[in-house]
Amino acid sequence: MKTEFSAPEAMVILEKLSNAPTAPGGYAHFINVGTDPLLDVLEERYFRDQLSKGLGSFKYLQAGYGGGKTQFILSLAERAQRNGVVTCRVDVGTDCPFNSKLAIFKSVMGSFLPLGEGLVIDDDDRGIVILMVRWIARQLKTHGVEPGDEVPDAVRAELTRTFTPMMNGAADHQMGAGLRRLGVRLLDHACGATPTTEDDNLVSWIRGDKVSSTNLKAHGLSEPAKDENAFNRLNTTLKFLRTRLGYRGFFIAFDEGSRANSFRRGTVKQKQLVENLLDFINKTGDQQFSGVMFLYAANDEFRSDVIAQYEALENRIGSVSMSAGSPMVPFINLDATNTPEVLQQLGERLVDIFETACDVTLDRTMQRQNFQKLTDAYTFDLRLSPRTYVALITRFLPRQAANQRAIDEDEADAFVHDNDPDREGAVGRTA
Repeated sequence: MKTEFSAPEAMVILEKLSNAPTAPGGYAHFINVGTDPLLDVLEERYFRDQLSKGLGSFKYLQAGYGGGKTQFILSLAERAQRNGVVTCRVDVGTDCPFNSKLAIFKSVMGSFLPLGEGLVIDDDDRGIVILMVRWIARQLKTHGVEPGDEVPDAVRAELTRTFTPMMNGAADHQMGAGLRRLGVRLLDHACGATPTTEDDNLVSWIRGDKVSSTNLKAHGLSEPAKDENAFNRLNTTLKFLRTRLGYRGFFIAFDEGSRANSFRRGTVKQKQLVENLLDFINKTGDQQFSGVMFLYAANDEFRSDVIAQYEALENRIGSVSMSAGSPMVPFINLDATNTPEVLQQLGERLVDIFETACDVTLDRTMQRQNFQKLTDAYTFDLRLSPRTYVALITRFLPRQAANQRAIDEDEADAFVHDNDPDREGAVGRTA
């Protein structure tokens, strides 16, 4: 396994995990264990096949606190990028409350990641503009035009033809016109034109911000983004990227992370969240969102507190978990994958990373016994999640590097007591 990552990469991963035992961004796939069969199914059926045919899908990802939702999403995103599928991960929360279609639209428009840049899953340089700028740069390069070179008139004219035709059948005609206009202006910039204030206004309008401009109205862009047109504008954007720029598909994940119960049961906001989720499911099923895999990830409480209260949502998500034999099932249950055997595999992977980063060799048999004692000490009264396991092991290994030895049960119990990130406030929790 060590050959999967270099020493510098291992050092970055170890530093990230030591600072916070959460999925290490674009390096998440290096520490992924236990979910490869599910990732294989999604990659083979969707990223290599259905998305490129214009078919859409919806998946619902469930796991308890620290159960690996973000880790799974980032590992799946790496596979998407590997297959030329554009990724987009949105944190559901204050900046993107899922009861607001407008907030969802704006978050997605600001979260597209460009292809072909290596570990860019957690890159800050993202969004619809970057996606289009990188596309233009790639097209220029295929014509032999490098950055700083003068763009021949014939090349410029050819690329301009990508953006000039009307978008027939666009769900939102103003959005279609705005994207075409943005493409022309970004090409102008690549050919040496200086960005203007009106260009900034155009970008703001495309992203869903409120902006008023006489120049925009002259191009037919008079209506701002709002809840009523947000999903149609997202539909139009994805269609534009697929049909005009040739992107083969999209993986768009909405991640509640450690948050549970976004809104109180039965409130107007919760009902609107459910309606928006159903809208995504229905529109994807009707192929109104072509070539897109939407994924919504939530804690296990979301099923009992939300899904179970809305029959239409429960029927669409179901309770049968996706597998190699049933890849079309929407429900992905990560809790079923978090077995003791998988935690052991995770421990082995963490040792791989530690040895590579620190240029040391540990006694694997001894460390397996140590890890088991730590696990036993923790699970005496608490359920051990992958996140907590990572926290314990990454704090434990540095002590073994300088003085490798077997620990006893008392030492394990003391270590867990002093280093358990979840112990505080754990009264009343059971295994």
